[in-house]
Amino acid sequence: MTGEQTSVPATQRINMSCGQTPLSPSCLAAIGQQLVEPVYYSHYPEVEKETIYMLKRLMHTKNGPMLIPGSAVYGLEAALLSTVEAGDRVLTVQTGVFGRLLTSLARFAGGDTTEIALEEGQSVTPETIRRHLLADPEIKLIALVHCETTTGTLNPVEAIGRMLKNEFPHVTYMVDCVSSFGGTEIRVDDWGIDLMVTTPQKCLNAPQGLAIVVASDKAWDKIENLRSAPRAMCLDLHSWRRYGMEGGAALGYDVSEEGDVPRALNPHPRDWPVHGPHASYTLVVGLHASLKAVMDEGPEQVYRRQFVASRAVHAALGAMGLGIVAEHVEAAAPVATRIALPDHLDMAELHQILLEDHGIAISSLARIGTMGFMAVPEHVLRTISALEQTLNKMGLEVEEGAGVAAAREVFEHSEVLYSRPGGTQDAAL
Repeated sequence: MTGEQTSVPATQRINMSCGQTPLSPSCLAAIGQQLVEPVYYSHYPEVEKETIYMLKRLMHTKNGPMLIPGSAVYGLEAALLSTVEAGDRVLTVQTGVFGRLLTSLARFAGGDTTEIALEEGQSVTPETIRRHLLADPEIKLIALVHCETTTGTLNPVEAIGRMLKNEFPHVTYMVDCVSSFGGTEIRVDDWGIDLMVTTPQKCLNAPQGLAIVVASDKAWDKIENLRSAPRAMCLDLHSWRRYGMEGGAALGYDVSEEGDVPRALNPHPRDWPVHGPHASYTLVVGLHASLKAVMDEGPEQVYRRQFVASRAVHAALGAMGLGIVAEHVEAAAPVATRIALPDHLDMAELHQILLEDHGIAISSLARIGTMGFMAVPEHVLRTISALEQTLNKMGLEVEEGAGVAAAREVFEHSEVLYSRPGGTQDAAL
């Protein structure tokens, strides 16, 4: 990028990347309100409580999520620091950049890692994981990414979780749901996920800067019985359980052993500081507003809308003579599509032309996001039209209008009711 002002006014640009996604209108309105009282007054605790309850509903879990200030990587690192001890055998799945990140973080935590490395666009199978676990009975934790946005693929998290519950119940199951949460159904408890990490900045259209972590009873048992406490406070999940317990009464939580914030049974032997970690008022308020928008529309409608938008993108690419990087369409992510383009094409030039000539931002590696409230015909069709013109300008001949027509046909044959920001609705398509 040149850094110069684009030819398309900022008010007319759209962000079709895979995150940070645009903030939802309700989120923007909420975080724009002035803070007129301290965060420990009654207003904020009620907001946090409602946020936790909405997250639990979307996650399908009985355990309370922790809202840790910091990007999603903070949550991934906290989960591993809190459960992996020096020398623990850890199995990771590398389906792209974020799979490799899990391997690095597991090593930082002291784990002895084995990495399943897959070709670009492939997803792991439960059978592959089964073979590794049978070959190495000492593996204590497996970590993988649900939606690998760098390739636009989904790993079969549900099938893997059910296999682990039935055949390897001693193995801790950690899933990075950073890009998938809010974009497709996730059932933490039913699928046997022990550590689930996500963030508001993707499909929820809320501000970057919160890591959302939920841990199962099995994970908490592991956390509370480590041989030595992590050399951290703000990245120790036990600290965040303590925060929930101590603030539980003010927040109106049930802090009994079976309640919203279960009481720690075997606390770490550490001297606690006089002031522990605390959630971020503004970020939680923004997340709360975005979650309310999801609930008002209905989670199933939200998931279906993003799925249809992604399939419209796939159809458009096919009509243009292009493809997707995901090896199988069944494993293609409903929220992020990586376009398969010729190697000689200059990606930086592609992004620059899209932004400067058409006011459309997509992610690096030619990835189109269909995340959250941006997954509507208006934005998808505009993006496809711009892509057609841009590729022709770059010398890659595509039939202008073919992609738009194919995408429009997908939308017209769906039964999704599309809502515009502000409350008005288009007819069912």
